[in-house]
Formats: sequence, C-alpha cells, structure tokens
Amino acid sequence: MPTPISHAAVGFAIAAWTQQAPPATRLCVAGAVCAALPDIDVLWSPLHLVGTSPFAHRAITHSLAFALFGALLMTAVFFRSEPWREQRSRIALVLGLALLSHGCFDALSRYSLGVEFFAPFSAQRFRFPWTPLGDPSGLAGQLIQEALVVFLPAVRIGWLGLRIRRRSLMTPP
Repeated sequence: MPTPISHAAVGFAIAAWTQQAPPATRLCVAGAVCAALPDIDVLWSPLHLVGTSPFAHRAITHSLAFALFGALLMTAVFFRSEPWREQRSRIALVLGLALLSHGCFDALSRYSLGVEFFAPFSAQRFRFPWTPLGDPSGLAGQLIQEALVVFLPAVRIGWLGLRIRRRSLMTPP
C-alpha cells in the first residue's frame, strides 16, 4: 500500500530525470503532486461507495483517462506562462507519467481488488502478476516494507537525478 508520500517521491524522481537540464523545481513539485493526486478518491470514502462504483477507491482516479486529463489540466494551469510554452508537450508527458505511476504502484499491492486502469470504459480491475507490496503482518511491517521498496529508492533516484542534471550544466561542453 504505497502512501501518498511514497507516490509523491516517485513522481518527484520521474520529473527530476525526464526534464531537460536544469531540472525545474516547479516541475518536480508538480510531478510529486500528480503522483499523489489519484488518492483524492479517499475524500469520498465516508460515502461507503460499493467497489463497482466508478468513484470507488482505485477506480476512475487511477485510470489512464484520469492520467491524461489530469496531466493536460495541470500543464494548462501551472505551466501556461511564456517561459514554459515550448516545453508544454514534454511537461504534459512527464506529469502523465507521474500520474500513471500511481496506478502502477497500487497494482503491485496484494491486498486490494486491483486498479481500474480503463475506467470509465471498463470496470475491470487489474493487479500485476508480481505483487510485492502489502505486508500481511500488519501496518508497521507494511510501512517498513514500503519505505525500503518504494520511498527510499525513489528519494535516492530523485536526488541523483537532480544532482547529475545540475552537474551537467556546470561541465563545459
């Protein structure tokens, strides 16, 4: 069960590695927000929606359609100024990858019904054949597992991305 913090770390790492040097902090933060955004569906969990509802957890907000729409919307809202004009399609792609990463990590967990990748066109849920996330021994074990398998590697990869990309600017051609 990746937490929003781990999802955000993965989104940050994606943005740090996939943009042109120097990596922009704004895009890294937007990548982090996008990667955590699909869990917005927990806001309506007090409504006790049935698992077949398109608004249930890991349904429409975890879909490819949501990733596409969310990436385009985030790009249009937060990167509309002139300095970003030439990079908008690349930014939308980066943010889309960050949004897609969320569903992919959730599909690696063994305790859920799966992810509706094709909502709203299909209510079928998918899990990957390999599901290393989700320690059945309890919440503490699960959080430790997540820290070791998702969070710490993502933080390290994001930090390396920023460091290497910034260093490449300082090295003369």
